[in-house]
Amino acid sequence: MPPSVNWPIFLGIIWAVILLGLFSAAFHLTRWPTQISLVWALIIVTVVALCARLIPNLFLPMGAGYDIESYQIVGNLVLHRKDVYTSQEALRRHPYLPLQMYWMAFSLWLAQTFDIPFVKIVRLAPILADAGIAVWLILRLHNRLSLPLAFRSGLLYALNPITVFVSAYHGQFDAIPVLLTLVAIEMIEVSPLRSGLWLGLGILDKSWPVLALPSLLATVRNWRQRFSLAVGCFLIPALGTAVYALMFKASPWAIIHRAISYDWGIGVWGYTYFFHLLAVLNPAYSSPFAFLIHYGRYITLTLLGGVWLWRARKEPTGSGVLTVLVAFFATTHAFSIQYLMWPIAFAVLKGDQRTEQWLLRYTLGAFAYMLLTYSTLILTPAITIWMPWNPANTFIIRPSALPAWLVIVAWLVERLIMSKHAGDRV
Repeated sequence: MPPSVNWPIFLGIIWAVILLGLFSAAFHLTRWPTQISLVWALIIVTVVALCARLIPNLFLPMGAGYDIESYQIVGNLVLHRKDVYTSQEALRRHPYLPLQMYWMAFSLWLAQTFDIPFVKIVRLAPILADAGIAVWLILRLHNRLSLPLAFRSGLLYALNPITVFVSAYHGQFDAIPVLLTLVAIEMIEVSPLRSGLWLGLGILDKSWPVLALPSLLATVRNWRQRFSLAVGCFLIPALGTAVYALMFKASPWAIIHRAISYDWGIGVWGYTYFFHLLAVLNPAYSSPFAFLIHYGRYITLTLLGGVWLWRARKEPTGSGVLTVLVAFFATTHAFSIQYLMWPIAFAVLKGDQRTEQWLLRYTLGAFAYMLLTYSTLILTPAITIWMPWNPANTFIIRPSALPAWLVIVAWLVERLIMSKHAGDRV
C-alpha cells in the first residue's frame, strides 16, 4: 500500500511550481502600461519577496533535517557557553567562522521561551536577507536602467524559486553573505576599507565570499587602496574569531582550521559525479575518485586561477565576481545544494538580456534538481520508501544535477570567449 501524502511537502512543491510560473511571467514582462515610482517599486518587491518566503516558512513544519538539527545543537552549545569547534556533539556540524551561531542560539532561546517551533524562527534571518537582496538590486539598478526594468530585475530575484528553496525551505544562511558581498561591491568606489569590512563580515558568516576578493582588489588601482581593502576584509573575521575564542576559551587555530578545511560533497556535482559513478560500478577503478578526495581542492583552485587570469580580472567588479562564481560551479570538486543560489543576484545585477537568458536556463535546470532533491531527500527522505538509499542517491538524485551543471559549463564557455562590452559597468 503506498504511503499517505505528506501534505506540507506536497503544498510546498505546489508553491515552488507557482513561483516558477511567476518568475517566468516576470521574465517576459517587457511592456508597462504606466510608469511606476521608486517607492512603489520598492514596496511591491519587498511584499512579493517576503510573501514568497514567509508562506513556506509558515506552512512547512520542517526544514532540512540534518541542518536544522545542526543549528539546534550549535545553538544549545552557545547558550551553555560550550565550545562548538571542539565539541564531539557538533563534529562536522558547523564548518564556518563564528557569526551565524549567535543567531542559532538566539532562535533556540526564543523557541524555548515562547514555545515557537525553532525552524520557523531560525529561517527568518536568511529570509529577511534574501528579501533585502531583491530591494538592493532595485536600488542599485535604477541608477543605470529605467525604473520599470530595475523593478522587473527585483521581481526576477524576489520570485526566483532557487533562492526561495535555500532560504525558506532549507533554512541555509547563504543569502546573508550574498547581500554583504553586494554591499562590498557597491562600496568599493567609495571606500576600499569599508568595502573590505563588508566583505569580511560576509566571510565571517560563510567563507565563500572570499571568491569576490580578487575582483575587488583588481578594481582599485594603487597599492595603498588594495592594502586598505585587504585589511578590512581580514580584520572582521580575525576580530570575530578572537572574540569567540575569548568568550568560549577556544583555540583560534581550531576555528580557522574548521572553516578552511571544509571540503564536503565530492561526487555530488559536475564532473566529479562520473568518478563517483565509476567507483560505484567497479570498485577496482576507485583510485581516480580517491585522488579527487585528496587533491580536488587544488584542481578547483588552479582552474579558478586560470579563469581569473584569462577573463575575470579584465572585467568590472560585479561581472568579474559573476564569472568567478560561474567558473566555480563549472569546475568545483565539492558541492552543497545551497550553493546554487550564489550566482543569481550577480546575474540579475549584470542587467543585460544575454545574462538574463542564461539565468533563465540555469534556474530551470537547478529548479528541477532542487525540486526532486528537496521533496524526496532534504525535507523528507521519501525516496527511501521506494528504493534503497545508495542506488537512489547514485542513479536518481546525483545525476538529476547534470542538466544544471551543463548549463553552467556552457555559460562559462560563453563568458570566457565573449568580447568585453563597451558599456559594461558592473
